[in-house]
Amino acid sequence: MWLLPLSRADAERIIRRSYNLASEHAKKVGARVEPLSPRHLYGNDADKYGYSLALGKISPPLTEASVVIIWGIYSSDEYFDYVRFLEGGRVVEWFVEPVAYYPEKVAVWIDEPLVLHSGFSIETHTTASEQRDRVYGWPLGYVVMPKQAPAPARPARRRRQEAGEGQK
Repeated sequence: MWLLPLSRADAERIIRRSYNLASEHAKKVGARVEPLSPRHLYGNDADKYGYSLALGKISPPLTEASVVIIWGIYSSDEYFDYVRFLEGGRVVEWFVEPVAYYPEKVAVWIDEPLVLHSGFSIETHTTASEQRDRVYGWPLGYVVMPKQAPAPARPARRRRQEAGEGQK
């Protein structure tokens, strides 16, 4: 997927489209739309990393039925080598463009936004020679969070005939 700088006129249209996509999904499932923040990706470890990506594999602790819609990426790290978005063990997107060299350090997906469902993971890598635990980059997007957790599946009910036979 190709990126374009935030300064391009197309960027606003793409961001608006991403928000509309998130809003449509939220209406369907009775959810709310929030900007993607550290608590969505890290849960209780949000204060440790803030708006930076931990190196290695991140598995966001989102509730079932949550959706993440990513419209762009921020990077101020010249050593930010790549980030892969994985869903079900399959690579959905592999980002390698050096956004840190754009004046605004923000880039927007040219095509459709990246839509990820709960259970996805993010894998990051750096080319820095010093020991680090993060890259200074962040995916930009929206999270569609259910207003309440989905109800657990109920066990199948026995048929009345079977229940009556058991009492005889």
